[in-house]
Amino acid sequence: MSFFFNSPTIEPDKDTAFLDAVVSMSSNDSSVFVGASALRNSDVFAAINIIANDLASNRILVPKSSVLETRLNDKPNSNMNGRALKFALAAQMLLSGNSFALITDNGFQFIPNSQMTVQQDDVTGELTYTYTPNGQRSRQIAPDSILHFKCFTQDGATGVSPLYALQDEVALQKKGNNLLKGFFDSPSRNVLQVHKTDLSSDAKSNIRNKFEQANRGALSTIILDDSMSLTGLTIDTGLLKAVNTNEFSTQKIASCFGLPQSMLNVEEVHSSMTQANSQYLQSTIYKYMDCFTSELAFKLGKQVIYDDSRLRVNKQQDIDNVIELTKAGVYSPEEAKQKLGGTQ
Repeated sequence: MSFFFNSPTIEPDKDTAFLDAVVSMSSNDSSVFVGASALRNSDVFAAINIIANDLASNRILVPKSSVLETRLNDKPNSNMNGRALKFALAAQMLLSGNSFALITDNGFQFIPNSQMTVQQDDVTGELTYTYTPNGQRSRQIAPDSILHFKCFTQDGATGVSPLYALQDEVALQKKGNNLLKGFFDSPSRNVLQVHKTDLSSDAKSNIRNKFEQANRGALSTIILDDSMSLTGLTIDTGLLKAVNTNEFSTQKIASCFGLPQSMLNVEEVHSSMTQANSQYLQSTIYKYMDCFTSELAFKLGKQVIYDDSRLRVNKQQDIDNVIELTKAGVYSPEEAKQKLGGTQ
């Protein structure tokens, strides 16, 4: 038996309580741990929030089963509504590459990754899901009783998060932010030189502490005698400007999640808002929707589709279309007024 994850136990992310799990994904030369702490990066948070919100806010349709449709969208279990379940599944899938829900007689139960271990038989390829609720005994769950969502997979069975490819970019962005934070936390950096003395380390430390205490505050007056001189140190403002305006990491984060750069507030010179929205629909959200509908159809044995009508609404385009059709004589002025929400 071989584990999908680097170890049979998935340790909880101690940095934050928003999500329960850190998922370990092994590569050829290293292991990377991706957890909810990644949400502390504003661009990663924005990317996941955009995609998860659209997956959660639009209804999943099950044409031949109104009961299943109601459970998926309205009341999957007694603890959460349908939007909360879909959002949690989408966010966990994007963060860790995998998300799980238990299929029950009354609906669907979200399972944190920290409570799920997946194994695959080396010979048969058969999957085994082991569910360990907090404080309870482990039990095996049949594969057809588990919804296992994954947005990127190398073997068709285990998922990899987009964050796997963003380790360097996220680290670079964090270092740049820390540089800016350090500058504003300590904007004044000085060298206090005491003349004609041979000071020990303790003496230097005492002088520095007393000097800082005496001159604390933006409007403090600095008083020196003939034995001292004060020289200010400055940081290269060009470097600060470069860090502050650098969009490289943001562009890479948008790229890995499949988002148009403008959705993360990066200006795209040769793309309009309409083009960006069209790109988002065709190249991004439909692919993530298919991650959900394909798994649901496979495990539930039902036709499952996403209702994307809310995403396709473009009011300005509808107005322009009505105006053009009215100019062409297809609509009368009265019909056009009615279609645009006016009264006859």
